[in-house]
Amino acid sequence: MVQKPFNIPWIFITMCALTGCVTESDQTVFTDPENVVQKQIELGIGYLRLEDYHRAKENLNKALTIKPESALAHTTFGVLFQREGEIELAEEHFRKAIRYAPEFSQARNNYGAFLYAQERYGESIEQLSIASRDHFYQTRPAVFENLGRAYLRVNEPARAEQAFVKAIELNPAQARALLELAEIRFNQEVYVESWDLYRQHAGLSHRSARSLWLCVQLAERFSSKDEQASCSLALRNIFPATEEYRQFRNRYGKNGMNMGGTTDE
Repeated sequence: MVQKPFNIPWIFITMCALTGCVTESDQTVFTDPENVVQKQIELGIGYLRLEDYHRAKENLNKALTIKPESALAHTTFGVLFQREGEIELAEEHFRKAIRYAPEFSQARNNYGAFLYAQERYGESIEQLSIASRDHFYQTRPAVFENLGRAYLRVNEPARAEQAFVKAIELNPAQARALLELAEIRFNQEVYVESWDLYRQHAGLSHRSARSLWLCVQLAERFSSKDEQASCSLALRNIFPATEEYRQFRNRYGKNGMNMGGTTDE
């Protein structure tokens, strides 16, 4: 099964960080080792974003030469090696980041995402739970969103629901959590809240097979024929090879002409 990526936050990189420009007045500042390390890590993250892994490695290695215990450099290396499919190296760097800075929530969240991708859901929950307790972590909503998804994988729907609710409380625009909670409420037959959550999600995110299939079912519940037809058409035309479209065909027929009745298959 192809795992959908977690939300992995990064610090913002200025254009100067990407190009390496240094003004004359900055020269003294960057002679300080801590500033040099920070500069090299920022460059590494910038190149990682651009998928220039060679240059990213060069800058991260320079940072670690000066400060081998840099947790940010190690967690960045972890993400980089994960993207390259170097799983053992990625885990080695994630573990180093946590060993050098146990309270570094970004490392915990990134390592939790890595463990989720490896289908090590229990370990993922452990790391994400620690990160979720950091009330000052700026991307805490994404941690709860990730935590909810991991709880679903270990069949703990009540805890998953709590995590998604918390993610939305912290950030009402947390799109994935909105969709997840909308599905949970639909399955609980709490249709009004599910419809509201779906609409919030639809206003924030691109359509997916999951969101369109939920739209079809909710629109039927609320007799919104135009919206049901629109979502059905998009599901059929954009996502014909998905499990959601298979369910749509089983319920409504090949062309979606039997909505509200029996299938033609």
